[in-house]
Amino acid sequence: MLELTRVAVETWIKTIATGEFHYTKVLDGNVKKESYAKLRKVMFDIVHAKEPCCEPVGKRDGVYRPIQNDAVPLNWQDLEGRKDSGLVLPFNLRKYVFVYPDTLGVVAGSKSSGKTGFLYRTIVMNMAIMKVYLLTNLEGGIMALRDRFFAMSGVEIPIPAPFETKFVTGNFHDYIKESNSLYVIDYIDAPEGTEFYLIGGLVQKISNKLQGKNSVAVVGLQKPSGRDTAYGGETTLKAATFYLALDRNKLKIVDAKVFANEKVNPRNMQWTFRYDEAGTNFIDIKPSIDNPVEPEEQEGMSF
Repeated sequence: MLELTRVAVETWIKTIATGEFHYTKVLDGNVKKESYAKLRKVMFDIVHAKEPCCEPVGKRDGVYRPIQNDAVPLNWQDLEGRKDSGLVLPFNLRKYVFVYPDTLGVVAGSKSSGKTGFLYRTIVMNMAIMKVYLLTNLEGGIMALRDRFFAMSGVEIPIPAPFETKFVTGNFHDYIKESNSLYVIDYIDAPEGTEFYLIGGLVQKISNKLQGKNSVAVVGLQKPSGRDTAYGGETTLKAATFYLALDRNKLKIVDAKVFANEKVNPRNMQWTFRYDEAGTNFIDIKPSIDNPVEPEEQEGMSF
């Protein structure tokens, strides 16, 4: 066992600890149980020091996190103004929402609403202009994935496909590594299937990983039918530069942080459509009469 000293504990926290940790895991768990009382005293002294290197999290007794002091200064003044990510979206949505690099959008869809179809369509609309990664939990299986891509009308998928597909079921932010890329995530579910309140934090982690990469992500989430927000509620809105709600035969822009046209507020704009699930095609796209645009602009469009 390692010698239990304040210096050793502080060094471990500053150089090895990542994320939240329980005090019994300090020094990689190499502290004897009979020394836990002393370890608690060491942790108390560290937390209440003039310049502490960690703080209690508050979820439960004995959980801490390192205080991060390594933030990189941001030289924002030399950047060009209003740089576009280049992302292309179905429904001609880029006419209404502006998407910067290093940001993400959320597609919240109820069951069988076309959420996966929207995400796949986004892939094929961007695969010729940027590197694309599909991170999927393979709900429905790999054969369903293959069939839906090849059934898209008017789209020829080369072999090998010009995008990379990975089977991922959690911690999607771990896979956000490349610059100048599009990450399509289908989809984030609640950890353990019930902890919906954590979904907003998982989306935020993806947003954090995008920073400085000149990349963008489109994230699929499940939502109850008829509700605008995904499971996880309004916390899932926080990180999204645009937020879409899909129900059967209806798409809605729930939120847009930046408008493509400053004179047209796209929030709450809606479209109806028919969805050919077998072919992942959206047809007869029609804007709501309440939208602040000319209805004939998109009458009868298909994607």
